Amino acid sequence: MPASSRQDAVTDEIVSYMRHMISTGKWPVGTKIPSENQLRARLNVSRTSLRSAIMQLAALNVLKAKQGIGTFVISTLHDEAIFEETGKSLGAKKEIVQILEFLKIVAPTAIFVEMQKFHKCFKGLERQLAQTLEQQRDLAQRDQAEFLRSCFEFHLVIFNAIVNEFVKNSIIEAITRLQQAIAVLHPNVSCQVILALHGKLIKAIVKEDPKLARRSLKKLFDYLTAHDYLRNLT
Repeated sequence: MPASSRQDAVTDEIVSYMRHMISTGKWPVGTKIPSENQLRARLNVSRTSLRSAIMQLAALNVLKAKQGIGTFVISTLHDEAIFEETGKSLGAKKEIVQILEFLKIVAPTAIFVEMQKFHKCFKGLERQLAQTLEQQRDLAQRDQAEFLRSCFEFHLVIFNAIVNEFVKNSIIEAITRLQQAIAVLHPNVSCQVILALHGKLIKAIVKEDPKLARRSLKKLFDYLTAHDYLRNLT
C-alpha cells in the first residue's frame, strides 16, 4: 500500500475514534480534548495523521483549535450507531447525514455572501416564497410527505437565484440528492420549527438582510442535524 494510502487509512481511524468519543458523550461539547502528545501516545499514530484528522473535524465545525490553549469540541457529529435500531436502509440514512452536514456548513455562508455581493439576486422571489409558505402551512396539518416536498421546492427557488454557478450547482445537487434519499423514509419533523424559520428567511430576503438570512438558515440546519430528529427516521 502506498504511503499516502496508509496515512489516509490511519487518519480515517483517528476520525472514527474521535467521532465515537464525541457521539457517546465522553467528549461533550465544551470539552478540551487530550493534547497532541497524549493522543499520539494513546493511539500510536503520527503527528501528521493526527493533525489531518483534527483538521477534518474542524472543517465540519466539530472541533476548534485555540492557539496556546488547546482543541475543543464545539458541536456534536453524528454516529452511524444511532441508526442501528431502525429498519430502513442504513445507506440512505448515512447519505442524509452527509448531505445535511454539507448543507449546514455551505448553505448559510452561501446565502450570506450572495446577499452581500449581489444584494438584488433574491429580489422578486418574495411572492412565490410566500405562496409556498402558505402551502406548507396547509400541508403541515394533513400531509407531512407533501409538506417536505414543498419545503424542498422552497429552498430550490432560493438557491436557484444564486449568481455563483459553482456554489449554486453544488447546493442544488445536494438538495436534490437529499430529497431523493429521504423519499424512502418517513421523518417526523417539527413543522412549526421549519415554518417559523422559513418565515424568517422570507423576512430576510424582503429586508435584504444577509445576517438574518444566514442566522435563519443555520438554525434550520442545526435543527435538521440534531440527533433526536435523525433517530426518528424509521
